Amino acid sequence: MELPRYAFLILYVVVLFLLCTLLFPDDTSDYDGWRDYFLSRRGWFFGIMALAYVIDFIDTLIKARPYFRHFGYEYPLRNAAMVVLCLVAMRTRAEWFHRTFVVFALLYELSWIYRLYDVIE
Repeated sequence: MELPRYAFLILYVVVLFLLCTLLFPDDTSDYDGWRDYFLSRRGWFFGIMALAYVIDFIDTLIKARPYFRHFGYEYPLRNAAMVVLCLVAMRTRAEWFHRTFVVFALLYELSWIYRLYDVIE
């Protein structure tokens, strides 16, 4: 049973690596700057990011039911909402949506960390 878990963990790392390579390419000379590059690759980026949220959900389930329940009802709702937002982001070129999504996601993740782990005492 350990080999499938190990392979799953490697898959998770590969998905995160792919996100990084899409965000920080070696060369953007074929594009009119970073914005053009990102918009041309947004389908891949947000598709892989949605996959990362699905993998995170499965990874949490694998770790044990008590661990999964520790996160409460917000966790599956959070992941589902992020997957839906990623699917919308894959389809839209609207810069306001992408900017809003980034700000919302970062603020929400900081809030999640603060509330779940009592980072600041």
